[in-house]
Amino acid sequence: MDEKELRELLQQRLHLELMCFKDSMLQQDKEDIFKASYRIEIYVNLYEILLVHTEKLQEDMIRELLGLGFGILDHLYQEWLDREDGFYAELREYACYELEAIPKKIEPYADEEEKHGTKSDQAA
Repeated sequence: MDEKELRELLQQRLHLELMCFKDSMLQQDKEDIFKASYRIEIYVNLYEILLVHTEKLQEDMIRELLGLGFGILDHLYQEWLDREDGFYAELREYACYELEAIPKKIEPYADEEEKHGTKSDQAA
């Protein structure tokens, strides 16, 4: 096989992995599919990324990847779970900060109303 045929074979393998994953998800009930939404999103994104990246791979690397005895997408997903996601860290920082800021955003004049006794539940 030449390099182009090997590349197409690798792309077909990745597509087959994604379709098998999709089929396994569709066998689940709605609640389990919902719980797996992050996993589904990562699988689809990995597939799209790798499909483009296969164009840059050399023939030897393609042969090695084709010879793997495990799912490439699943392996990358499992490895991804072990990494600290920068998105998660940013979201955590934002959420914690905003959680404490919500009361002030909702009632920005609460302090002023309390000082002047103008709150609706206070007597004039």
